[in-house]
Amino acid sequence: MFENMSFLSLLEKGGIVVIVLILCSILSLAVFFERLKTFYGVRMKLIEEVKKKVSNMVLAGKISEAVTFCDNYVVKFMFFKVPCPLNNVFKAILFSYKKDKQELSEIAMRAVDKEMVGLEKFLGILGTIGNISLYIGLVGTVMGIMHAFKSMSIESAVGPSVVAGGIAEALINTIAGLIVAITSVVFYNAFTRQIKKLLVTFEDSAAEIIDIIKK
Repeated sequence: MFENMSFLSLLEKGGIVVIVLILCSILSLAVFFERLKTFYGVRMKLIEEVKKKVSNMVLAGKISEAVTFCDNYVVKFMFFKVPCPLNNVFKAILFSYKKDKQELSEIAMRAVDKEMVGLEKFLGILGTIGNISLYIGLVGTVMGIMHAFKSMSIESAVGPSVVAGGIAEALINTIAGLIVAITSVVFYNAFTRQIKKLLVTFEDSAAEIIDIIKK
């Protein structure tokens, strides 16, 4: 049944459902690497570095320099220049530094919420793929079993070789659906856990800058 385990052979045995699952996996990986690039700009070490530099500038009364720093600060990730989303929160605070502390806090929280929405971009695709891939694989499993029974009804002599094609199709689709679903869910959960941590970090960092400004 699985004498030839080459990719093309598995693709042929799996049928159209495997092609759909391969497309889902490609989309899932594309979202993963795109988000990985974005999250490279919110590593804790990087956040602490940015916060320290902005804090020092604010303490020295160099508000405009701090804004310029936030505008221009990027890190390299492969061939990309990645900004730190926390800088946008700091900029929102610095642009309104003359307002009272309560107003600054509200401005900061709105900026944090906006950056969290940006970090969640495309994660819905990962969640959706993780949820539907199992069902797509199940459709392929049912189709494979149906093909096996069809072969049994056509052939006069029933044996393993008669149903092998249908069973192979069912198993390949089941495995493919599980692999795509599991990897997509792992990616999705990893990013959402990171976002929850970053929400607290962004709020605390914003509060620290506000406290420095309003000393």
